[in-house]
Amino acid sequence: MKRVHIVSEGDSYMYRLAVALKEKGYEVSCSGTTGSDSEELLKKDILLEDLSHFSDTLRDKIDYVVPAVRIKADHPEIIKAKELGFLVIAFPDFILRMAKDKSRLVISDAKYPTRILSMVYQAIRKQNMRCDYVVMNQMKGLEKRITLSYDARMILLEGDEYDTFMFEKRPTHHLYRPHILLMPDLKWKASESFPTLESYQKLLKEMVVSIERDGKFIYNESIPYLQELAQSVREDITAIPYNVHRTVTDENGEVYLDTRFGNVPVLRYDTDFLSDINAARLACRQLGVNDKEFYNTVPEFEFND
Repeated sequence: MKRVHIVSEGDSYMYRLAVALKEKGYEVSCSGTTGSDSEELLKKDILLEDLSHFSDTLRDKIDYVVPAVRIKADHPEIIKAKELGFLVIAFPDFILRMAKDKSRLVISDAKYPTRILSMVYQAIRKQNMRCDYVVMNQMKGLEKRITLSYDARMILLEGDEYDTFMFEKRPTHHLYRPHILLMPDLKWKASESFPTLESYQKLLKEMVVSIERDGKFIYNESIPYLQELAQSVREDITAIPYNVHRTVTDENGEVYLDTRFGNVPVLRYDTDFLSDINAARLACRQLGVNDKEFYNTVPEFEFND
């Protein structure tokens, strides 16, 4: 049985990883927990342990030490883990190892990334298909933000541009190596990591380069730079453009999606929402949900926003 130690430093997202791994069947320990989070982990038989005091060489070996993103290399537990020869691994790199045999859909640079992933997830589940997911925000109808399993053949991943800090100055989602990369927008603002628009565009280009062989790049063709990226993809990558989904309005003023299967009722019809519907439809198509099956799910979609 694999054993994973998580250095959370109070990051509740890392607690969720601990629970997901325990439910997968791993032996898990976690440090940096407080209050109700500690109580929840103890109820799930997750050991609360600080590696900086870990000195018994006869104890079982830890296979992975996964620190929260903000933790630096001089953290006492990281120093101790390295002294003991444990493998210290960045969160996204660890998730990639958990998902190495799964089809990986990564969404990057979206105004509402969880909304698109929620559409994809609901359509997949409607077909009784299993999938794992790692999302930063809560999705409607789901109690968890991380679920990992052995049998799901696909995983939905919400990318972000935050550095992996002590590991290397690369955005976390660069390590996900998507089979399907979905870019709905270009979401740049000046920061220490990306002081100029050009530096951020370079990041996106590198992200496209990271797509696995024979992968797909789904992009919003209304964004000029994403069009440029699509024109420069490798020969083995298929670039798939999308735009705002067509609609029709009936005599009563009701708005429907205009599809080859007929008119489909839609919850909302603002431009962003209709664009996200098209993005989700194309992503689902790559994951084995055809357009008709997707449209059958649209009237049932539920969202947080």
